[in-house]
Amino acid sequence: MQESEFYGLVQEAGHLDTTDRAQAATEAVMATLAETLTGGEAENVAAQLPDELAGIVEDADHDAAGYDREDFVERVSEQLRGTDVEPDDAEQYADAVTDALAVALTDGELQDLKAQLDDDLGPLFEGVTVDRENV
Repeated sequence: MQESEFYGLVQEAGHLDTTDRAQAATEAVMATLAETLTGGEAENVAAQLPDELAGIVEDADHDAAGYDREDFVERVSEQLRGTDVEPDDAEQYADAVTDALAVALTDGELQDLKAQLDDDLGPLFEGVTVDRENV
């Protein structure tokens, strides 16, 4: 998947009006998600992403932070402050980015990623609204 395709999926699913906003939302969510992973899992996820997105995952602190959903959304919201993306909609953007991520990763890697998340974050990857066949 190309970066432009990933951002397009986020833009559509997140109801964002520009690619720049989709990119800012993606960076905030991906950096937060990467914080929840161990270094090895982050490397595996990054290997399946376009370079710019892989860099976000690789550059994060991989401390396996145990965020529950509320903490995760708050962390995304914090990262969105100072951008032109509405921090109050962080949960919507988290859903949009994880939808795109579910399409970008292989099923096996997606399962490995989900296994490292707090159970409370699992629903972020349920009800994916993007169809792999249409990407």
